[in-house]
Amino acid sequence: MNEFLIPFLVSLIFSIIITLFFIKKFKKMGITGLDVHKTYKWEVAEMGGIPILISFVLGFMSVIYFFSNEMLELVAILSTIILAGIVGIIDDRSGMRQRVKAVIPVFAAIPLMIIQAGHHEMSIPFVGEVNFGLIYPLLFIPLAITVVSNAFNMLAGYNGLESGMGLIASFFMGIASYITGAYMVSSFMFAMAGTLAGFLFYNKYPSKIFPGDSGVFIMGSAVAAAAIVANLEVVGIILLLPYIINGAITSIDILRKKPIEKFAKVDKDGYLRPPSRKYVYNLYYTLENLKKTKEKELVFEFWALEFICGIAALIVISII
Repeated sequence: MNEFLIPFLVSLIFSIIITLFFIKKFKKMGITGLDVHKTYKWEVAEMGGIPILISFVLGFMSVIYFFSNEMLELVAILSTIILAGIVGIIDDRSGMRQRVKAVIPVFAAIPLMIIQAGHHEMSIPFVGEVNFGLIYPLLFIPLAITVVSNAFNMLAGYNGLESGMGLIASFFMGIASYITGAYMVSSFMFAMAGTLAGFLFYNKYPSKIFPGDSGVFIMGSAVAAAAIVANLEVVGIILLLPYIINGAITSIDILRKKPIEKFAKVDKDGYLRPPSRKYVYNLYYTLENLKKTKEKELVFEFWALEFICGIAALIVISII
């Protein structure tokens, strides 16, 4: 049990301490952004991916201690997550074009591709075992890292949304990995869960720091790497259902060549209002249209949705 509890606690403690340090540091350096979903507008520290990455790496050291016999996969996983974080940090500082941002995470997949991580066979419901051979490391791995990282980036923008959903996804992926005997993957997922729990302490409503693209790329690449190495692609897909639905809604509007308006409007009572339907929509704008919703309530609804997906994923792996 120590190999799961200690990585969680180490990452949690480091995350609480390091994130607080960077909140103060970033504000002094002017690395801040405007919190637009409030009736009052105030500056919040950005680039939260840096404390997330540092805290996770420190927590990951305890995973290495317990699973040193699986060093090759550990180094590949850590390298992938660090590369994803670096890509995100560059984007946070310079602002990549959307097309570049969509494909650049593929480079983070290289370490996992080199070691041909995971099993080339996938258990597909109603089909059975399918062997993809070299297509798996050469196509599926880079595609998974890229798509999942961008999916996490697309469903973002509210206090605690990204880190809360990332925490829930990491927690359930950790449990699923444990159930299937992938103990090393379970350990590093709990390290990520501890990291995000500490970060969420400051990122929850009202947020004191935003994760930025660096943070969401780290979360997405970690969940994708876990699904690949533990051969839990089906679990990963279930956990990603809110992101998949969001991506489908957004993609349809993009194909219709609608202009993008990133932020919802906030009325004087603090209720969110999506932009005009002439703009690109997404899942949370769709939910906002159903009823009057405040930011904190909307985020909680997404957390609940991700939690339900986590329960569904555990049910599915107990069946297949």
